[in-house]
Formats: sequence, structure tokens, C-alpha cells
Amino acid sequence: MIGMVNAADIDLIGQLQPNTAVRFVKVRMALDARQARAGLLARLRS
Repeated sequence: MIGMVNAADIDLIGQLQPNTAVRFVKVRMALDARQARAGLLARLRS
């Protein structure tokens, strides 16, 4: 995957002029949420 736009930033990206440079940064928010959900499911199953 080259890059992904966070849902909260879609409106900002949509308003950019063509050929405007953008920079992507690594965000852990989604990874943390996925791990928390996996932990919750594991506790519920035990």
C-alpha cells in the first residue's frame, strides 16, 4: 500500500488543488484500536 487517508482528513484532501504535494505519516491509532478489540474479544471468549 502506498498510502491511505484517514477518514477524518478526507474533506481536507478533497479540497486540495491538483498537483499539490502531500506527505503521509505513520499513524498508530488504527493499530492500537485493532489490538484493543482483539484483547476484548479474547477476554470474552475465555
